[in-house]
Amino acid sequence: MCLEHRVARRYIPRSRHDRHPSGPLEGRCALTGPTPRQTWPTPGAELAQALRTGPFDLALRTAIRDSGLSLDTVQRRLARRGVQVSVSSLSYWQRGRSRPERPESLTAVRALEAVLGLGADSLIVLLGPRRPRGRWLDHVPGALDYLTTFGDPAVEGVLAGFDPRTNARVENLHTRVDIHIGVGREERRIDVLQIVRALGTGADRLLLMTHEGPEGTDRNGPAVFDLVGCRLGRRRYDPEHGLAAAELLFDLPLQPGRCAVVEYSYSYPQSEPSTQYERMVRFPGKDLVLRARFDSRMLPVGCRLAWRPSHDAPPQELEELRIPPTGHACAVLPATDPGVYGLYWEWGDDRLPDRPPAG
Repeated sequence: MCLEHRVARRYIPRSRHDRHPSGPLEGRCALTGPTPRQTWPTPGAELAQALRTGPFDLALRTAIRDSGLSLDTVQRRLARRGVQVSVSSLSYWQRGRSRPERPESLTAVRALEAVLGLGADSLIVLLGPRRPRGRWLDHVPGALDYLTTFGDPAVEGVLAGFDPRTNARVENLHTRVDIHIGVGREERRIDVLQIVRALGTGADRLLLMTHEGPEGTDRNGPAVFDLVGCRLGRRRYDPEHGLAAAELLFDLPLQPGRCAVVEYSYSYPQSEPSTQYERMVRFPGKDLVLRARFDSRMLPVGCRLAWRPSHDAPPQELEELRIPPTGHACAVLPATDPGVYGLYWEWGDDRLPDRPPAG
């Protein structure tokens, strides 16, 4: 199930290889004079692709293979750094039979990045949040809770009175999001089309959760309009934190296995230039389409797609998007893991065109 999530502007690095691990290089002779700058070789095409898209076990397996090191050698080099990991654990990690989750295991992954000559966080970012334990989220494997995705404790107050299992009762088959950006570079509206399928009984609504940064919010919250296949239910808005929740009630309750197509639009009053759109995905889903629709008279100089597994994780750039003269920059994802999917664009120094006269 997908939820919109936009936050205050933040810098998204062009590549997660911008930073390099620190610490002494192994197997190098001591040199006199200035210490040479530490660099890592550019990864091969197959490894670069695995680091971009994952999963973690494939990226680790490819990195170990490209390094030419045996698991025994990797284990010894980790031990030199004070990190104790068994060869069997390394084998399980690279084969996908288990994954590092405990704090000491995550420390070992960061050391692995250095031993294998990878950029900082290049493997960590592929792990995402811990796998769910126990009876929660209606047993949806890999799902994220609201606090993990939004990162603001105020979300619990906004959701008070709503059923937290609402979106776990459906499977998301298709989501198309159109972000309309005006000639003044402002976000005008968001149009969403979703196709969902009931996983069991009780599927009669969706819960829409949005988060807007300090700019552009007011005391009334977002306007929700142009609903098709659903109608607006209860709403709640926290103006201090820019968090809003709204129920979208299906025209008819869904029987298990049946599908519904719903459309809706929403907008926040704002006039400041917009530079990003982020959509929270709490549950594994299929077929996500994000399309930024810029006014053809005012096009950005660049637009890219990025992902991160939770609100506080480092972003991972997935794709540089082309912007045709029509102004439609489109990203298509056949399948989605939980996390934050965002479009980020940059404006040049072009002068804003004169606005047409009112009326």
